[in-house]
Amino acid sequence: MYDKTVTVFNKYTDQNDNIYWYPHVLSGVDLIIDKAANVAKTGLDSADTANLHVKYHILHGEKMVGDKPYIPPKEWEKQLNDDLSESITFASGDFFMQGEYAETPILDSDYSDRVNSGFYNYMNKRHDYVFLITTVGGPYTLIPHFEIGGK
Repeated sequence: MYDKTVTVFNKYTDQNDNIYWYPHVLSGVDLIIDKAANVAKTGLDSADTANLHVKYHILHGEKMVGDKPYIPPKEWEKQLNDDLSESITFASGDFFMQGEYAETPILDSDYSDRVNSGFYNYMNKRHDYVFLITTVGGPYTLIPHFEIGGK
């Protein structure tokens, strides 16, 4: 347990409607992947789900995920673009993948072409175990952690 590494991608839209993704590599997480498939009208449809458990600790009254302060989603969006790499949030619409990805902000429009409709789509087509965040539980206090569901 708590032996996996994931990269969480936080989505940020600036005042000019440019979308950026801020990757954060998290080690020492618990990732449970349920591989499944549904038969839809159009054929086989992936129904893989993931449960991600991320520990946090308190430092000077702040919740810390790894070495970054956790900021609730609405507060995180209000930060200046320059500060976003220095903190982390978990929100519906963000995504995560198993493994490490470089921690450099990514401009979504660099991945928008006829084949891809943005960075998330690009990553989902090229990598296994990429999950859109669908639920966020926590922060829980008895055992300090977040429970994040992905699909």
